[in-house]
Amino acid sequence: MTSPNDQPRTTHTSTVLTSDQLATYHRDGFVVLSGAISETEIARLEHGFSRNPPLDGTLDQSLTPHTPTYPGPGRYTLANNCLKDPDLAFIAEHPTVVGAVADALHAAPRLSAFVIYDRTPGGAGIPPHNDYKRWRPVGSSMNWAFTIMPFTDFDAESGRLFVAPGSHKVERVHQGSERPVCVGPPTTPPIESYVDSGLRRGDLLIMNMHLWHHAEANNSGRHRAGLFNKYAAADAPPATGWLVYDQDVYRALAPENRWLLAVSSDLPLSTTRLLLTRQTNSGKHEVLVVLTAKGVELPGGRAETEVAIADWDKGNLIASLYEHLRSQLQIELPWVSYIGDYEEGEHLCRIYGYDLTGLGFPVPYHQGRWVSADDMSSVASTSGWGYESIALSSWLDSSVIRGKALTQAQSRINQYAY
Repeated sequence: MTSPNDQPRTTHTSTVLTSDQLATYHRDGFVVLSGAISETEIARLEHGFSRNPPLDGTLDQSLTPHTPTYPGPGRYTLANNCLKDPDLAFIAEHPTVVGAVADALHAAPRLSAFVIYDRTPGGAGIPPHNDYKRWRPVGSSMNWAFTIMPFTDFDAESGRLFVAPGSHKVERVHQGSERPVCVGPPTTPPIESYVDSGLRRGDLLIMNMHLWHHAEANNSGRHRAGLFNKYAAADAPPATGWLVYDQDVYRALAPENRWLLAVSSDLPLSTTRLLLTRQTNSGKHEVLVVLTAKGVELPGGRAETEVAIADWDKGNLIASLYEHLRSQLQIELPWVSYIGDYEEGEHLCRIYGYDLTGLGFPVPYHQGRWVSADDMSSVASTSGWGYESIALSSWLDSSVIRGKALTQAQSRINQYAY
């Protein structure tokens, strides 16, 4: 019925990081494991990379006046489904990498992005930033971490990676009146607070999602390449939804490690729907459904990826969802939060959730009508999909740590609004 993979590991069991390393991570927002990846393993990664030139990722167009052509000066990515190559797949399930991330997150991790960056000779640097992004599948979890693994020394010639120790400590993250966690605007750390991370070939850097960092330009004659994977806690899904890996990637991982992929499928994400809930005075939950030619369904419909910020956002279907909500329910939402991906015939449907607070104006919701949570099984039988009760149970699960997802268009103005 659902596309998420079997995930037997839901608790933290690893002890790769020592107590001192873990204390450093929590204090500074990063920790470096020197020589954690062997020369043989780095050489194997380079061999896999050479067979997969950076064509399935995204080109960085923000810092250059035109789209570069590989391997001309620029910053290129090889990403996500290239993981099906066995000489790349092994590193995603490397016990040191997975174990260290599990320790840092204090949770069982899921691979939220597999990315090799190649800053070719002459490629520009990246200005200071942090990578918590409310519109991006790879950045909208409330508990995730980078794993950075250089294929070459990140030195003054090829481009050092600078980090601002302690800049990840954000009191702006808090629990408000709504179940999803609230995140306020970040405070930019002073430039003098940054230090060289000192990364060398074969090192492993674990970096907190909120840590500020920047990178220098590549002024050397060699490629500045490295693995920049991201892992999110299993109980903190990205607010926009997971990146969906194909089944070749699933099969590339060892059977005992396939739980690292939150969702894998060869079916396209073609529809999106909303689970809009409210509580009655008696404390019971109701769900808003819409009347269709088939009967009743969750509001939503066909979906496409928004292109207002064309980078790393495949799977953010919120803009399409909002169009359906305006038409079917005549409402505007400030945010939604991902619930899950479910099969609808020959495609997947991405379900988001939102709770009404009772502050809305008491008018009918156009084509919508309220049904009790107990009646969700009848809705499932009418729609023919059958996932509605499962999605509702997941949405009401208080153990899941949820964030607030925005559209790209909303985020261009202020990604921390609402």
